[in-house]
Amino acid sequence: MNKYKIDYEILTLEKLQKRLEKIVSNPENKFKVTKLENIGYTTCGFPIEHYSIGNGPFHVTYMGGAHGNEIISVDFVTQLMQNLALGNNFDNFDPEIFTIDFIPVQNPEGFAVTTYALDSVMKNMTDEEIEKFSKSYWASFREDDQNVLKVNKMLKYICDEFTIDVDKTKVINTFWISFQGKDITKDSVKKYLQDTYGISCEPLTNIVDETLDKEISQNRKHTEMFNNLTPEVIPNLSEAHSNLKKKITKMFANNAFPAGSLANFYANSNGVNLNDNNPSFYEIMKKQIIEYGVTLGNLRDNHITKSIAGPIGMANYDMNEDFKFESENIALLNYLDKLDRSGGNMAFFNCHGTGGLLYTYPVFENDYIKAHNEGVTRDFSFFINSRIATEYTNETGKVYMKQTEKFEPYKTAGYPEKITGVGDLLRQKYIASFILELSKMGGNPIAPYGDKNGNFYLTMTSNFAAFNKTLETILTIKHLYESSYFMSYDEFGQVHYEESSRSR
Repeated sequence: MNKYKIDYEILTLEKLQKRLEKIVSNPENKFKVTKLENIGYTTCGFPIEHYSIGNGPFHVTYMGGAHGNEIISVDFVTQLMQNLALGNNFDNFDPEIFTIDFIPVQNPEGFAVTTYALDSVMKNMTDEEIEKFSKSYWASFREDDQNVLKVNKMLKYICDEFTIDVDKTKVINTFWISFQGKDITKDSVKKYLQDTYGISCEPLTNIVDETLDKEISQNRKHTEMFNNLTPEVIPNLSEAHSNLKKKITKMFANNAFPAGSLANFYANSNGVNLNDNNPSFYEIMKKQIIEYGVTLGNLRDNHITKSIAGPIGMANYDMNEDFKFESENIALLNYLDKLDRSGGNMAFFNCHGTGGLLYTYPVFENDYIKAHNEGVTRDFSFFINSRIATEYTNETGKVYMKQTEKFEPYKTAGYPEKITGVGDLLRQKYIASFILELSKMGGNPIAPYGDKNGNFYLTMTSNFAAFNKTLETILTIKHLYESSYFMSYDEFGQVHYEESSRSR
C-alpha cells in the first residue's frame, strides 16, 4: 500500500504556485491533473484558480482559503490533489465516474497578506523551529481567548448578582467597546461598573479581585508575536501585487489596526470577510452598528474593529451602501450554479481552518412541518447530506483510533435556523454542501502546525480517508440524487411511500 506524500511547510502565494505546477507536471502521476479556466478574479487582479482530476459525470469539489488566514485549508486541498493525482490509497476513485474539482484558494488576496507576513518571520526556520513557534502561537492564542472568556463570565455573573436590567450581550459588547485600546485592570473595571451601572460595594470588589488575578492587556499575545510587520512584506511581483500592497498600506495607515494582524488576515483587500459577505449577516452587522456604533471581532480579536475595512472584515464593501457580493463570492456562486444545473454536483466541501467539525444541512422548522405533511413531494437532500456526513466523520474517527487508540471522529453541526454566512447559504441551497473545519488544534493561521505528528499529519490523513469514503458513499446512494418520494396515509393510518424520479 502506498503511503501518502505530505509536505510540511508554511506556504506563500509563490510557494503555492510552485506546488501546483509540480502537481500538474509530475511524471509520477497516475491520474492527469488539468488546469481549467479560472472561476474568476479578485479586485486586485489575482486569479481564482480551478483544477480537476478525472472526467466522470459526478463532480465533488474541494475549496480552500475563503478566509485568508486559514492556510491549513489551502494546504489540505492541494495535498489532497497531490495524493489523488499520485493514486495514493484512493481505491474508490474512478476517473470515468468522478471528476474531482479543486479550488485551492478562494481568497488569494487575504491568503497573500497572511502568508507573506508569516514568511517574513518564519522563512528561515527549520521544521522543528516551525513546530515550536507554531505551538507557542497556539498557547498565546488560547490564553488570549481564555482571558476574554474570563471577563465575559465575570460580566454575566455581575449582571445576575446585581440584577442589571440590561441584556447580557449588550453589557459585554459595551464593555469591550469602552475598553478598546485600554488595558483591563481591577481598578479600571470597578470604576467602569460604578460609572456605567452605579455599582460600588464590597461584593463587587471581591468578584473583580477574584476574577482579575492579573492585568489583561489589549495588546493580545498572539498578535504581538508579529508586531514588527508592515505592508512592506508584500512584494511588488505583479500589478496585482502592487494593487494589493497599496490597498493594505492604506488600510493599516495611522495604526488603524495592530501590525501583527497582517499575519492573521481574514478579509480580502476591500476589507470584506467573504463568509460574512451575504445579505443575512449584512443586516445583522447594520443593526449592531446602529446599536453600538461599531462591531468588534470575537474573543481574542475583540480588540479589533470589524465594522470598518480591516483584517477581520466587514459584511459589505461599505456598510452605508446597498449590499453586494464580492467578486470572489460571485465567482463561487456562478461556479456552483453552473455545476448544479448540469446535474453533476454531488458534493461540495468548503474547507476552513480549525474545529474538527463538519457543518451539515441546516434544518429549519418548515422542514419538520413538511416532513409530516401528507401529499408533499420530497427529495432525498437531507438523507444524502446526513449519510455523507455520517460516513465522513466516522472515517475520520477510524483514523484517529488507529493512530491514537481513541475513536475521536469529527463532530457534526447543523445549527437549525442559523443562516448567517455564505457557507451557510450554500449548505442550505445545494444537495450535499458542507463546511469542513479541518484542524482540531485551534488557532489560525499557524497553530495547526504546532504538533506535526499529532495534529498536522492526522488532519491530512484522516480527511484523505474520509474523502475516499465519501466517493464510496456517493456510489452507494447515487440513485437518490435523481429521486423523490410521495407520502400518503391509508384509511387505517398506515403511511405509504412512493418513489419517483425528479429533475435537478
